[in-house]
Order: sequence, then C-alpha cells, then structure tokens
Amino acid sequence: MLDLIIVGAGGFGRELLEMVGDVFAPNEYRVKGFLAQDAAGLREHGIDLPLLGDPEEYQPQPNERFLLAIGFMDVRRRVVEKLTEKGGQFATFVHPQARIARTATIGVGAVIYPFCVVSNSATLAPHVHMNYYSSVGHDCRIGQYVLLAPYATLNGFVTLEDEVYVSTHATVAPGRKLGYRSKISANSACMQDAPENTLVFGVPGRQVRRID
Repeated sequence: MLDLIIVGAGGFGRELLEMVGDVFAPNEYRVKGFLAQDAAGLREHGIDLPLLGDPEEYQPQPNERFLLAIGFMDVRRRVVEKLTEKGGQFATFVHPQARIARTATIGVGAVIYPFCVVSNSATLAPHVHMNYYSSVGHDCRIGQYVLLAPYATLNGFVTLEDEVYVSTHATVAPGRKLGYRSKISANSACMQDAPENTLVFGVPGRQVRRID
C-alpha cells in the first residue's frame, strides 16, 4: 500500500482530502497526513490527520506519493522542486466525474476536479490544477503549474505558458497565447495574446499592467 501525502493544509488540501476516496482505491492508497507549516486550519475543521512537517524540509520515502494542494504560484514550483530533488514522487489526481478525451495528454502531478473537461488532443504539462467546471478546448497546450479557477474556459488552440492563472468565469478566445505568469481576472474575456507577467481585465480584455 502506498501512502498519500497532501502538500498544503488550507482549503485546497481539505478539498482533496474529501475526494481522495473517489480517485484512489482504499486497498492501494491511504492518506498519511499533510505537509504544511501550520495545521491550525485542519483542527478547526475537525481533521485529525497528522502534520508531517514543512514541505521544503521533508524527506520523502519510497512508498510515498504526493498531491500538490498549494494555490500560491510563488510556492508551488519551489515546493515541487524541493521534494522531487530528494526523490519524491507526485501522484496524478483526475476525478472520475471529469471528462478527459482519449487523445488528451495529462502530465504527472496534475489535479483535475469534478466536472472539468479536457478536450481532444489537448496537452497538460505537469502540476496543472483545474478547479470545478473549468475546461480546456481541443489542441490546447497548457504549461507547468498553470491554475484554472472554477468555470475558467479555454477555447481551442490556446497556449498557456508556465504559471499562468485564469480566474473564475474568465474566457480565453481560440488560438490566443498567454505568456509566462500572466493572469486573467475574473469574468474577463481575453481576445488577444498577452505577454508574460501581464494582467488582463475586462470584456474584451485589455492588458492592464505588468506584474512584477
């Protein structure tokens, strides 16, 4: 039996804990605990699984698999790299109520919530997170550590470079490209390409400012 460890003990981590039994067979995996700096949020919600330590200092064991449950972009990559450098392995979490096309490619460590759609010939790089009802259209190319909030919609042939964030109910028009670490605000419609480190806001979306 493999031990699952949830990396992050906030709301994201609590959501994954609730859904683990939907994705992983109980005779193959058990939840060992959480990696985080503070477990106060777990106790407040009646979760008594142990806090195993700081994710950047933890020493992975061969029978452990990690689930990334950190939403802060500045922390996500750093934590994954620290754990993998020490031999840690990440599990891929695809809820059975998500719709994944047979020709889609899902990278290791991805987390895909219920009611998401990944369409024909789309490619997700490692450690992408798709929240409830987000969708990736056909032939999209999604970079590492991208976060899609609930109801985020990517139409066909969209390219998102690494660490892009698409907020709730935001839409990206077909064929658009969003550069590294760009952000699309909630309820916005991105109708043109966006350079790296820019914030897009409005309908139609305009590049509001650079993000430093």
